[in-house]
Amino acid sequence: MAYGGMVPDWWCIPKDEVIMDATMNSSSIYYQTCNTTSDCSRIYESYTRTVISKFDLVCENSWIKPTVTSVQMGGVLVGAIIGGQSGDMFGRKKTIYTAILLHSIFNLIVAFSVNWQMFAAFRFLIGGSIGGYLVLWTFPLEFIGLKRRALVSCLPFWTTGAVFLALASYLIHDWKILHICIGVLSFPFVLGWFVVPESLRWLATKDRIIEGREVLEKIARFNGTAVPENAEYILRKVAQIERVNNEGGKKYTYIDIYRGWTMFKTSFCLQFIWCTCSAVYYGLSFGISNFSGNFYFNFFLINFIEILTVFPELFLLGKIGRRYTCAFLLFTAVTACIITLIVQEVYNVSKSSIITGLSLTAQILINAAWVALTLLTGESYPTVIRYVGFGGCSMMARIGGMVAPFIFNLSSNRMVPYIIMGVMITVSGICALMLNETKDSALQDLIVDIDGNKKRLKSAEDIKRSRKGETNPNVFTEDFDNNETECTRM
Repeated sequence: MAYGGMVPDWWCIPKDEVIMDATMNSSSIYYQTCNTTSDCSRIYESYTRTVISKFDLVCENSWIKPTVTSVQMGGVLVGAIIGGQSGDMFGRKKTIYTAILLHSIFNLIVAFSVNWQMFAAFRFLIGGSIGGYLVLWTFPLEFIGLKRRALVSCLPFWTTGAVFLALASYLIHDWKILHICIGVLSFPFVLGWFVVPESLRWLATKDRIIEGREVLEKIARFNGTAVPENAEYILRKVAQIERVNNEGGKKYTYIDIYRGWTMFKTSFCLQFIWCTCSAVYYGLSFGISNFSGNFYFNFFLINFIEILTVFPELFLLGKIGRRYTCAFLLFTAVTACIITLIVQEVYNVSKSSIITGLSLTAQILINAAWVALTLLTGESYPTVIRYVGFGGCSMMARIGGMVAPFIFNLSSNRMVPYIIMGVMITVSGICALMLNETKDSALQDLIVDIDGNKKRLKSAEDIKRSRKGETNPNVFTEDFDNNETECTRM
């Protein structure tokens, strides 16, 4: 809705006026005025065609735009819930590519909406498909070893897409064509189904050893290497432990991400930080009155700057770890909010370039913290509930996004929103410090890895002992990551 929901220039023309050609009597035309004494019809400038001009969503219909936005956010919320559960039950690959296909189809259909109700319904479905494939953030982590997980997580695919969306919107100026382009350009990614394999870790936990072996062979052929000799042994051991741990054939649900103190603390802290990042990021967007300059250029610039933050963040993730990077960025964002508050009170300004710059700085820092948080989330949950855990966090982020517009409307005192955001960010920073560091840890596959075994086995002697019968599921997750250098090297 950032582009399709833009309000173009419009005029209110009394219905008893006769408009010939392009000549208008300026004394009887009201520019973007709703409160007129006579009944009038509205016309919109034709250069930019948006949903607003298509369905006449101004004045008495102005409530529809934020409603549609909330409806779409609700769709993302539902999609995150369903996608998270589906990813752990039916597989990562099926969930992701089904969501991409639906996203493409719904974008093509919504372009032909005949009324705003139909438009809102399909925006909900588009939101649901987006929520469904948001969990793909954790998908690459299950293929990548320790050394490259931070790099893969930091690759700015989302912001790069936002940059190109800004460019496309600047060139197209038509909401219908924009939706059609998005739908058409999304479809080729569905073809990845024939190339991208299912998660090896997920297959192992589901006792699908033959398919897991085929995935290993495919990866090895692509990289020109051999499959490690102990690969099938590792797969079978993970499957065996999961069978013993789950004799009743239990299906993991959202309840499982709260079982045990460690899982409860991890889920609570992660979800609160996700909610905060979303609420503050979008709250700051609503709080900044107006950017100077071209709308499209401003959007392009913000996302381009966020791309540049990848390099220093990647350095921090490798040096001080995930939780410290996340906490550092959050506390720095708090500092920006405090300075914004001081500047507003001392200099009594609310629309200056200083306030805009500070708010944008806080936004960029929150976004950077979100990147570190995404990596930390994917590494904190075991494979059997990784998508459910990520889906729960994504769900809380949508709730934060719904709350965001109200933060700046809670009080007429302009200090209150920044105080609320500052407190939320501070608590989130503390929550980040309470989480376990995952920087040098192998990805865990089973729930017993977290609550049943506090100590990790990392040495070769530990692995040898485990192969003699002294089993510990952490050994096998270590083996998966160690063998990354032999088989899945990129």
